[in-house]
Amino acid sequence: MIKFVFGVVASLGSMFAAGAYATGGDTATDDAKPFRPAYYACVKASGGVTAALNDCIGTEHDFQDKRLNAAYQKLRKSMADAQRTALRDEERAWIASRDKACAPDQDGGTGAMLDSNQCDLRETAQRAAALEARLTR
Repeated sequence: MIKFVFGVVASLGSMFAAGAYATGGDTATDDAKPFRPAYYACVKASGGVTAALNDCIGTEHDFQDKRLNAAYQKLRKSMADAQRTALRDEERAWIASRDKACAPDQDGGTGAMLDSNQCDLRETAQRAAALEARLTR
């Protein structure tokens, strides 16, 4: 059990080492840390306890999801009707892809749920960054 918890905590650090998201406020500014500093502090303070890690992921996911939705709405407002429809369809396809990629292993237990939630967080933050990048073009 200790090896498993240590492995999950170690994988959290390596899995979140891609992409920077510039959004002002309490956000990450380092390419190696794409989430807010409060997220990393929460993970560190969790002591590797699955429930605490899931709480950290949930709080950060809420922030990243709001970020994604704000970027989506802003982008949508800047588009013509045909582009809005295409963006809507693109978003629906992304959601289906994310859900498939992040589905938990049905036989994996709490570790699988942690991995699934972590995947959902990562994918949501990456999608928010992609939409924000389109706003600056």
